[in-house]
Amino acid sequence: MPGIAKAPFNNTKADIILCSSDNVYFRVFRCMLALTSPFFEAMFDLPQPKRNHSDDETFDGLDVIRVLETSRTLDMLLRFCYPAAVKDPGLEDMNDVEEVLEAAMKYGMEDVEERVRKAMVAPSHLESNPVHVLAIACRFGLVPEAKAAARYSLRHTAPTKDALTTARLPDNVIQGLVMYRSRCSQAAKTLCDNLDWLKQSQTYSFYEWWTNCCPCSSKADVRYLTHGTYPREWWADYMDKTSVALEESPCGAALMKNLAEAVERASSCPSCRRRAQDQMVHFTGTFARELDKVIAEITLDIAI
Repeated sequence: MPGIAKAPFNNTKADIILCSSDNVYFRVFRCMLALTSPFFEAMFDLPQPKRNHSDDETFDGLDVIRVLETSRTLDMLLRFCYPAAVKDPGLEDMNDVEEVLEAAMKYGMEDVEERVRKAMVAPSHLESNPVHVLAIACRFGLVPEAKAAARYSLRHTAPTKDALTTARLPDNVIQGLVMYRSRCSQAAKTLCDNLDWLKQSQTYSFYEWWTNCCPCSSKADVRYLTHGTYPREWWADYMDKTSVALEESPCGAALMKNLAEAVERASSCPSCRRRAQDQMVHFTGTFARELDKVIAEITLDIAI
């Protein structure tokens, strides 16, 4: 005996049955399927052959259509097809995202596909496993999602080649991702080494203070030399460590990694301690915006 799906797919008023690959019957309405899927709409418009009353083709007097999706995937797919009274499935597992997306594309469910793609790039997925999101995007040729996943991958340390291979990324995508990350890291490091961008911002007044404060020691580093003076040592050390952090993870979060330590060191100076915390927060905010702007100009060169 087949299994029977849970509500709302056990409605006795349904006029057709979808049978999953694991032999679970879903009682559904032709009109709902036809409205969301050109595939099923065309199927229902075809002349129906004369029934031979085979148990494999009918159940409780209803036609049975066998599909390749599992009951888990079919349940989630159909929930997207029903009215707002039935909530969209959460799609918290990336494997579910992949299976439902594949089914939606196969059946031509454009609205469902759009909603699954939106769920696919939810922050929870992008933050936890951007490489998996990238792999799915590449499999289905989804360029915007691939770019979003690549951008989020910068928040993590560089994935190993084994991790990329395990994610089933094609060789050309792996190469493209490695090159993309390398360009982003170099661009981020350049912002640390060349402070021209800072001179053009309102935050530059803070920098003038960091180079002219007398009570604490300065650091002689030509990268940070402006208007003839060097910055305070605690700030220069923060920039050195941040440069390393940005090479590992070229994203705004890397700017916060050594911020607390810098502020703590600044507190030992009677002059710096009065302004360091607020102005460093302002500085990292300005830095993060400049970094975002620079990274946004770098393209992910992959063919999918």
